[in-house]
Amino acid sequence: MENGAAAERDQGDTVLLVVDDDPRMRQTIRWALEDEGLLVETAADGRQAIDCAMRRRPALVVLDIGVPIFNGYEVAAALREKYGDGLPILTVTADGRAAEKAQQVGAFAHLPKPFEVDDLVAAVLGGVNGV
Repeated sequence: MENGAAAERDQGDTVLLVVDDDPRMRQTIRWALEDEGLLVETAADGRQAIDCAMRRRPALVVLDIGVPIFNGYEVAAALREKYGDGLPILTVTADGRAAEKAQQVGAFAHLPKPFEVDDLVAAVLGGVNGV
């Protein structure tokens, strides 16, 4: 966790994991979610994502399907093996055909890139709050 201000406004132990290989996208998502008072950890590839999630269970994962090393489907499978269906996963990708496969790996929602940040924030808040 890099932002002390977010820690003061956090929603309990709600730590989200944002996984995207594009540093600008990771930062944009991070800032938007921190503006909502959430704590955010980030990962640039599938290996980092799995390592981070194994150290501390995130409340929700925003997962780009196209990340390197382990792709998003492999990451989702590893998270499902560790945490079962209780870990909400929101997938994002520029591949328009990925929505169906995202459902197969247990994603509660999928957003095609490019997306509006407000739509992502609404989906994340809904996932965190079980809506």
